[in-house]
Formats: sequence, C-alpha cells, structure tokens
Amino acid sequence: MSIYFQIFITLLSLLNPILALSQYLNMTNGMSKEAKRSIAIVCGISVFGILGGFLFLGSYIMEGLSIHEYSLRLGGGVILLILGIKIILGDNAAHDRSGIDKPFEVKNVKAMGVSPLALPMIVGPASIVLVIVYSQDAPNLISKFIILLILALLAAIIAVTFILADYIAKAVGEVGIVVITKIMGLVVTAIAFEMIIAGLQTVMPMILKGSST
Repeated sequence: MSIYFQIFITLLSLLNPILALSQYLNMTNGMSKEAKRSIAIVCGISVFGILGGFLFLGSYIMEGLSIHEYSLRLGGGVILLILGIKIILGDNAAHDRSGIDKPFEVKNVKAMGVSPLALPMIVGPASIVLVIVYSQDAPNLISKFIILLILALLAAIIAVTFILADYIAKAVGEVGIVVITKIMGLVVTAIAFEMIIAGLQTVMPMILKGSST
C-alpha cells in the first residue's frame, strides 16, 4: 500500500491543481456557477481519460518505438528534476502553461475543461511519462486497475478543487498557494532522483559489462 500511496502523492504533486487556481479563476471570470462547475467536471474527466489511456497504452507505444524502460526512467527523471527545480525556484513556466493568460475566446464553455485546462495546464509531459513508468512497474492487471482508481481519485480532487476555487483562493491566499507549491516541488524533485537512481542501477551493469569485454 505504501507504493500506491507514493504514486498518489507524486502524481498529486505533479498535477498540482492549486498551482492552476489563479489561471482557472482568470479564465472563468464572469461566468455563471453552472458554467464553472461544468468546466471543472469536464477537466476532471479529461485528466482521467488522458492519464488512464497512457496507463494501458503507454507500454505498447514505448515498445513500438523501441524505447527501453531504463531510458524512460532516466529521461523522465531528468524531466521531473528540471520541473521540480523550476517549481521550487518559482518559475511560472514550470508546468508549460505559457500563453494561458492570453485572451481566450469561448465558443464552447465545456471545451475549456479539455484545453487549455486539462491539457496542458494540469497534464503535461512529466505526468504522462510517470504514468507510463508506473504502468511498466505494475506486475499484473489488478495493480493497473488500482492505479486507475488512484487516477480517478486524483481527477475527482482536481474537479472539486476547481469547483471550490473561489473559497480555496480566499482561505489559502497567495502566500499559502506559494508554500503548497514549493512543498510539492520538493516532492517532485525527490521522486526525480529516485527515478534517475533506478535507471542508473539498471544501465550501469550493462555499461560495465560492455566495457570489460
């Protein structure tokens, strides 16, 4: 259970809906409560669908591209490390959310829950890579379904966070959001080192064996 709890905390820190609160409030400014709720729910469903799809199909994609597991760990670890450092240092582009604050013409309110809210504001390359890694680590189908339940819980948390965005922003404040974000950045950085070390443990014996022959 400790492994699944780690998966939950890591993905929660990476998806980090608290970091997207201000952008969400700017996007939905002036909208009705019903419209805001619809956007939040669609966002949660989209996050679950995107990550759930990569959970079951990501391994086949990597196999088709002939990408080894240790390469995914090392590459994903480096991405997470850079992302975690950017979050800790206060880089607003840490989640690749550039251009989100630009004027957005709303033709379909619910579509905003898919893009730009779910992708790329919440789900980014790092979270996708991490889900693929977890998929490869899952020993059987039951383990994957447990991870799928974790994704469903995370999606629900994201949707509820946006539904209660106005209250959370008032209760936590700008300072609280910064503190929570920095803590999540530390978690992401720690997990990044774990992935890099795991990848090196796999690849180093291969390198040493090759150099000795």
